[in-house]
Amino acid sequence: MKNVFVLRLAIGIALFTSLVTHAQEDYYTIQGTNVTKQKFENITHTLNFVREDLKNENALSFGFAQLAANLIPLLVDGASKLFYNPDNFNKEYFGDYSFFDPSGRFNALDPNSMLVFEQKGTDASGKETLLTRFQFQLGAVQNVEGYHYIGLKAYELNYSWAKLSSHKNRMNYVMEIGFFYFDGQDRPQEFYLNPIVLNDAAIPSNAIIDTVNYQVIPKMKVLKNIRIHIREINGKKENWDKYLELYKSNQGNLSNFLTKALPR
Repeated sequence: MKNVFVLRLAIGIALFTSLVTHAQEDYYTIQGTNVTKQKFENITHTLNFVREDLKNENALSFGFAQLAANLIPLLVDGASKLFYNPDNFNKEYFGDYSFFDPSGRFNALDPNSMLVFEQKGTDASGKETLLTRFQFQLGAVQNVEGYHYIGLKAYELNYSWAKLSSHKNRMNYVMEIGFFYFDGQDRPQEFYLNPIVLNDAAIPSNAIIDTVNYQVIPKMKVLKNIRIHIREINGKKENWDKYLELYKSNQGNLSNFLTKALPR
C-alpha cells in the first residue's frame, strides 16, 4: 500500500515506550470482496515524535481566534476513562511516550513535530508489517505562551484487529490522548483531549486530512508522559450503538475536560 506519510520529515531524538504483545492474534483486511484473516505476533504499539522539516513552507501557525472555528465537537461532555472488556468486534490498545530521558531530565513538547502512533506485527514468515498508523499534527498557539494545538492529520489502516464479517464493513476509531504533567506548584495533574473520532474507515485505506480539527493543549510546567488509547469498533450499527450506550452510561466516571475560555 502506498504510504500516505510523504510529508517531509526527519527523525528527531526521542525516548518512547514500545508496548509488545507476544501472543499470536488474528487481524483482518479486505481484498476485493473477500475478508482475509491473518495471524500476527510480536505486536508492538509505539508512540513517538517525528520532527517536521523546519524548511517546510506549509508549516502552520494559529492563534486562539483562528482555532476556535476548528475545534472538534464533543462526543460526550468530557474525556473518557472508560475501559471495558472488548468482544470480537471491538478492540482497544495503547501507546505511551515518556518525556523523561536516561540522563535524568525532562524534555519539552516540540511544536515542530508530529505525534505518531504505530501498530506493527510479524507474520508467519517473520516479516514485520505495519498494521495501523495515526499521525497527529502539533503547533504552538501564536498569542498564548505555552499553549499548543493538536489534531489528526493522517492515517494508514492496513489491518483491523476487530473482526470484519463482510467486505462492506467499515471501522470506527475512537482515539483518546492523555497528558500527565506537573503544574506550577509541582503537583501531578492529568489532561485529556476530547475523543478524536474517525468514522466509516475502509480496511485497507490511507489518507492525509486536508482540514484538520484541532484541540488546544494548555500550558504545562513539566510534561511527564503522553498516553494514547485507541478503540477500534466494527462500524455496523449494533456494534457502534452498543459502544455509545456503554460510553454515555459511564459519564459519571469521566475526567472533566479542562479548557480555557476562547476570546469572544
